[in-house]
Amino acid sequence: MKKIKFLIKYSKEFEIQRVLSTKKKLKWYSDNGYNLNNFTLPKGLSVEELSKSSEAEIISYINEEYDSEFFQPHAQTVNSLLPNYLNKLADYFLGINVKILPNIEIKLTRYGIGGSYNIPNTVIINTSKLFNIGLVRVVLHEIIHLHIQNLIDKYEIGQWEKEIIVDGIFEKFSVDIFKRQNYPIEASKIQKIFKENHPKIELIVHNVSLLKR
Repeated sequence: MKKIKFLIKYSKEFEIQRVLSTKKKLKWYSDNGYNLNNFTLPKGLSVEELSKSSEAEIISYINEEYDSEFFQPHAQTVNSLLPNYLNKLADYFLGINVKILPNIEIKLTRYGIGGSYNIPNTVIINTSKLFNIGLVRVVLHEIIHLHIQNLIDKYEIGQWEKEIIVDGIFEKFSVDIFKRQNYPIEASKIQKIFKENHPKIELIVHNVSLLKR
């Protein structure tokens, strides 16, 4: 049985990178319907202030509150709860012919959006608002993103269409912990495509791409 291994990381340097990245993407988040008020930032720094802050000011805010011990219980939660679900996800991907990424890097942060990912194998999880199985749920969600991003790029799928597809996969592989997102777009047509074409993931993504043509 193929397994997906993971390594958890966190550091002050990454916290700085995370906040700077969030600042850079504020317009993109806003344009794509994200509520910026739900983001977490260093204490005393609002979204409006972040957009105007220099890198030196941001580093100063992070230096004041960085505490590596904050992340330890979250890392323990992931190490304890994730492996069984990850094995189940690997089995699911094998069953539908999705190539498995053998190693995933999980970066813990206190800042920004709830979860995100960077190709080829990194997921980023905000531990300020996520706990226990909720933390693991978001890790799994982002890992699914990584595994289908090649198809998302190939068929030029939009942000929220992509999220609906990922939710469809998550519900199929582990309905017991699945939790549907609130979408700012109509989801029913995409959900119908998913239901009618599962487990042919590429066909699902292709047919979703045809909706805008």
